[in-house]
Amino acid sequence: MVSPDKLKIVEVEFLRHKKDTLTAYIFLVFFWFIGLHKFYLGRNTEGVIFLSLPVLSSVFTIFGFFMINDFFFYSGLVLAGVFALMFVFDLFTLWKQVEKANERIYRDIFEKITGIPYSSVFPT
Repeated sequence: MVSPDKLKIVEVEFLRHKKDTLTAYIFLVFFWFIGLHKFYLGRNTEGVIFLSLPVLSSVFTIFGFFMINDFFFYSGLVLAGVFALMFVFDLFTLWKQVEKANERIYRDIFEKITGIPYSSVFPT
């Protein structure tokens, strides 16, 4: 059993580290081109992908347009389409991504402070 004092510490630490949905959406809308919302949620691999796609898309499209090379031009357009799909997907699912990030944060804090596996106290 976990003591009430440790649970209180877990709650305080969780409140300090939890992610906010509004902040994540602000990062998505205003900093979409660097994937800041992904880095904010601790999803760094997806953040790097989000950061890379607009750059690669632009380079390929511009290079293909000026060099009259269809492969690069269409590859750039495909990358832009993939990025647009990722953006729209995040627009509709970011709130759930924030919930999952907060669950992970709470679980990590709980296990670190109590020394008890989260799944043994709160089975899923």
